[in-house]
Amino acid sequence: MGRLYLYIAQFPRAGRSLRRVRYLRLALIAGVLFGACSCSELAGDLGVSKPEQIRCQVGPDCDLKWERAYTWVVESSGLKLKTKTDGLIKTAESPGNDRTLVVIITKNPTLQSGIYKIDFIGKCLSIWSCIPSDAESRTSFANFVSAYRCSP
Repeated sequence: MGRLYLYIAQFPRAGRSLRRVRYLRLALIAGVLFGACSCSELAGDLGVSKPEQIRCQVGPDCDLKWERAYTWVVESSGLKLKTKTDGLIKTAESPGNDRTLVVIITKNPTLQSGIYKIDFIGKCLSIWSCIPSDAESRTSFANFVSAYRCSP
């Protein structure tokens, strides 16, 4: 350590350069940390809009949306169905460290009488992100379930 101070004392410009490098290194580290923190929420959702909640009214509206939710899970999830009840649709868990999204769909009453909400819950057992991502699957699910026409 003493040699460094002796070197800086002999060459004042070198001391300023070392201080600049040190400050530059700190600024770079701070920039990387700040950038990682500010972007972490958006990293998986780029280009995917967050869908609105799916709501339905008791009767034909809920029956049709729940049936479409079931159809989406069977056709799009990539996993076998584990559970199907009037309020829960769940796929089996993927084997091992698979990147397939495990899907749980629930139908729950809201505070409004006769109105239910259908929620999509996706989880990945892999340490890597799922393919497709949770956000992409959620958007696809919401679009599929909500895109129907009631016949008069």
